[in-house]
Amino acid sequence: MAKALGDGHFPVRWTQNFGYGYGMPLFEFYGPLPFYIGAVLFWLGLSAVGSIKILYLIANAGTAWGGYLLGKRFYGRSGGLITAAALTLAPYRALNLFVRGALNETWAIMFFPWILLGVVQIFHREKRGWLLLTLSLTGLFLSHNIMTLLFLPVLVLFILGDLGQLIYRRVPELYRRTQFRWRNFSRMVGELIGGGLLAVGLSAFYLFPAYLEKNLTQVESVILSPYFDYRLHFLYIRQFFNPRWGFGGSGWSITDDISFFLGWGQWLAIGLFVILFLSKLWRRLRSKQLTLFSKREWSLLSLTGGLLIMTLYLSILKSQWAWDLLPIFKFVQFPWRWLGISVVFLALGLGGITWLVKKRLIRGYLSMVVVVLTVLGAVWYFRPEKYLADSNQFYYTDPSLIRRELSGILHDYVPVGVPIPPSVIPEELVINEVPTANGSFEVLADRTQEKLIRTNFTADTLLSLAVADYPGWRVEIDNQRWSRQLGENGNIELLVPAGKHVVTLRFLSTPIRQFADWASLAAGILLVFLLLPKNLPALSKEQKRKASQ
Repeated sequence: MAKALGDGHFPVRWTQNFGYGYGMPLFEFYGPLPFYIGAVLFWLGLSAVGSIKILYLIANAGTAWGGYLLGKRFYGRSGGLITAAALTLAPYRALNLFVRGALNETWAIMFFPWILLGVVQIFHREKRGWLLLTLSLTGLFLSHNIMTLLFLPVLVLFILGDLGQLIYRRVPELYRRTQFRWRNFSRMVGELIGGGLLAVGLSAFYLFPAYLEKNLTQVESVILSPYFDYRLHFLYIRQFFNPRWGFGGSGWSITDDISFFLGWGQWLAIGLFVILFLSKLWRRLRSKQLTLFSKREWSLLSLTGGLLIMTLYLSILKSQWAWDLLPIFKFVQFPWRWLGISVVFLALGLGGITWLVKKRLIRGYLSMVVVVLTVLGAVWYFRPEKYLADSNQFYYTDPSLIRRELSGILHDYVPVGVPIPPSVIPEELVINEVPTANGSFEVLADRTQEKLIRTNFTADTLLSLAVADYPGWRVEIDNQRWSRQLGENGNIELLVPAGKHVVTLRFLSTPIRQFADWASLAAGILLVFLLLPKNLPALSKEQKRKASQ
């Protein structure tokens, strides 16, 4: 990413050294947001490892802050602390951080509480609710497409559920006495739809090509290989209770070498919630009071509990019938990815413990106890498997190592026609040997999105280039479009005529990418316009007189 940006390639789609040295449109399909920020950190002087650590710290801080603000919105400060701790220290997040190294998924989860908070702010007619929804949705779209696919239907259910409970409670935002306030309702719906569409527009440069051009790569043959068959990776309910931890991989049945435990602190908080609930219920029954919670409290607990149960259910084997009905789910690969959403609603529901305690001081102590238990219960999980004496064993920026080693790990988006692995892993731009008798050539530029070669041949000469043939690459000789052919490794080859010439390869936009880029630019301009102050103070007569002089 840093090299591509340094070469002037923006928005970054092509990576030069992946794809075994032939290049690969990695960031056309893989969420680019964390890597844009990582590139800036790298330019500021941090190492590759240091940049990655900062990206994880940003995700952790953003998750904790978002969880706190969301919980505080419903329960106050005490509930906000519980929600933040239960979410940030969920073992599933530790799994992404220290076992899977799933940076993009970690970032996607960070945006979930912010998106929900934006929805809540819109329903309560706060001025910047639409902005929070727009920016957090954009962050999600640009971080992880699979988590986006899973979260959007849940978000729709949350919106419908939250709106339904507001109507049921006849809140002032929607009712004036007995009269339904259609104007406010229309404004809420408009901000929700408008914020969502604006987010789609801002991230269109990534979303549209990612979904419409994936057939140009070998991604389906890679992510739909037998190991990634979702039917092999369903969970069993007992795994939510099993605290065993491992640093392996996902396996069939309950043979996973990784854990899907919901967390010691989370289970203890659930137990505490049940005890306090039964205690309060007993006291109310003894005093013959039938009201245990207010309408608002019942509504929120029912909504979060229902979405928690639904997302947990979709991760277990019993839900396979639903997966079989929706072919798009095959791209999810691992049903346990639903836990990334489950932990949000579990944390939000646990904040409701504070509703069971009347006295403010006791609520504060209770929240601290829950937070401490959650922290102590998570220590075992938030740790690395081992420490490396030399981090360059796994994290490196050397182009040759990326071509030869890292490309074999991440080859999801290799263009169609490129064999995996290729017969030749190139070290130079020109792969084939040009006979000395044919003359000479000089590589003038070997940038990510542009290649320039000066040739001086005595006869027509074939050049085989270390550039995978992929829509968008344009070949020119002396600024005239030139025909090309496909090499044995799916790379670009061209026959250069005798004489002095300049061969140019440029990575340009396809119609889909061009439309997507313009859509994002238009959305960005619209966002700036919406943020401009609309009601500037009028000039007084004295100010007008001075201005005219």
